[in-house]
Amino acid sequence: MIDIIGAGSLGLLFAGRLAASGTKVRLWTRTLEQARIIACEGITVLEKEGQVAVHVIGDTLKVAPLADWQRLNSQVPPRWILIMTKQGAIEEVLEQIKPADNIENDIGIICLQNGIGHIERIRQACPEATVYPAVTTEGAKRMGVASVVHAGMGATEIGCPDELEEVQAGSFKQCVLNRLLAAGFDVCLSKEIENGIYRKLLINAVINPLTAIWRIPNGELLSDPGRIQMMRKLYEEGIQVYEANGIRWDSVWWDQIMKVCRATAENQSSMLTDVLAHSMTEVASINGQLVQMAEQAGVTAPTHAVLWQLIEGMRLKEG
Repeated sequence: MIDIIGAGSLGLLFAGRLAASGTKVRLWTRTLEQARIIACEGITVLEKEGQVAVHVIGDTLKVAPLADWQRLNSQVPPRWILIMTKQGAIEEVLEQIKPADNIENDIGIICLQNGIGHIERIRQACPEATVYPAVTTEGAKRMGVASVVHAGMGATEIGCPDELEEVQAGSFKQCVLNRLLAAGFDVCLSKEIENGIYRKLLINAVINPLTAIWRIPNGELLSDPGRIQMMRKLYEEGIQVYEANGIRWDSVWWDQIMKVCRATAENQSSMLTDVLAHSMTEVASINGQLVQMAEQAGVTAPTHAVLWQLIEGMRLKEG
């Protein structure tokens, strides 16, 4: 069984496809209302053209609000946990799962958050668990409480800890990796997940804040030379921060940013979605982290700093 914490766009996508392929899934939602709706309606995964790709009825998976974690897990403790919430919700998640006596050393926690800094917090809160950092480029857009559009096929990299024992590695491949592959996800183990995390951080730091400021889909970033110039400025500032911190980078990352914009041309970034909903964004854990890394290394990232401040200010309702 796989426990998925978070029923946002990615949580619904992974839960729906895993359950449809035969994996036993427990989905943990933020609210009781969402849990009840999913239990009644199931999960529907749509292709971006609109046709139904996957539909699982509510009885196919178990669903409950995260507030019930301790009570429901007292009899059947978790073995594999996929945390699919945004980084801003990590503290709330840890408060719910940390007090459990069943957070033991045979539990694996796979983390798919944007930005950096959360892996250390999870390891500190759950020192006995094995934590697997992961990054994904899967595109998903939630259409309702129980439905999601698979807006773009992507790839998922999961970091394989160096200290992982052979028995643990075998269990992970059988219970998680192979099940994700069977569900149709392009997923692989990576010995260089840190490089993947920093690559994804830079991609998000360039694309997400600009789409949120200009309120445009990803592809519109490439429609004007001035917009591309601003993207390039953010990219070069980020590279300078990486170099100052001794972080390895690759010149192909700029081309990958362009590729992501084209591949997700019609997609609305999660940061733009949050801005339009006047919700907390991930800008602090993306651009804000780059600014803090710059300060620690004695350099500056002024454009990232300005975007960080601007987007934080946009949480206030207009008018």
